[in-house]
Amino acid sequence: MTRFAFHEVSPKLFQAQFDLATKLGENPLIAPVLRDLIECRVSQINGCAYCVRMHSDSFAKHGGDPVKLAMLPVWQGAEGFSAAERAALAWAECLTQAECQVTISKCHRVLLDHFEEAEISELTCIIATMNAWNRLGIAQHEFA
Repeated sequence: MTRFAFHEVSPKLFQAQFDLATKLGENPLIAPVLRDLIECRVSQINGCAYCVRMHSDSFAKHGGDPVKLAMLPVWQGAEGFSAAERAALAWAECLTQAECQVTISKCHRVLLDHFEEAEISELTCIIATMNAWNRLGIAQHEFA
């Protein structure tokens, strides 16, 4: 059930948000399957069922491992995630949960072992954009 349709009520704001998300998909530095994984995890943390469903489907379409998706809520204690994926997931959790600056700095240092500065910037924008979509999704959708 939908409480309101953001794209209909505020089409210019929706388009701006959509354009940012679209730009992230044009010539991405972050592989689509990793982006899907990050967007799923951020959506899980935020409790946005609508977005979890959407990005789970996208993860599968991009050839993501279904076992990895099933283990995503417990990724820290699960096998099958690369060191780069772990660094990106930690960064996503850290920023989504608005951790303290000390924790954010620790996560960032680990990222530097696996990603270039431009990739970290893109990854950060993916996380921030997903958090915004989650808030919009939670506000709009009573049930997914």
